[in-house]
Amino acid sequence: NRIRTTPAVPPSGRRVGSPAIFDTALIIDNLTEHQSRGGFAGLRVAQIRMIFLLPLQFGVHPHPLVYVEWFTPLGIPDPLTGMHIINRSTR
Repeated sequence: NRIRTTPAVPPSGRRVGSPAIFDTALIIDNLTEHQSRGGFAGLRVAQIRMIFLLPLQFGVHPHPLVYVEWFTPLGIPDPLTGMHIINRSTR
């Protein structure tokens, strides 16, 4: 699996620009609930806005860090569509 973030590229001359791309991911928010119930239980949706490495003066980290924007927790799927309704989290 791969998660990507790509900055927007402005148009230049005859070359068409491209919009920014920010992947979304399902992140385990409650491990106990996710292990016991499975499926989407204990998961939360996040949009990955930036992937970065800290300078060495802040210590050594084995993996890149990410800045995420969280969405509201998954609730009961909509009865008509069967899809979960989420919004950007405000806290």
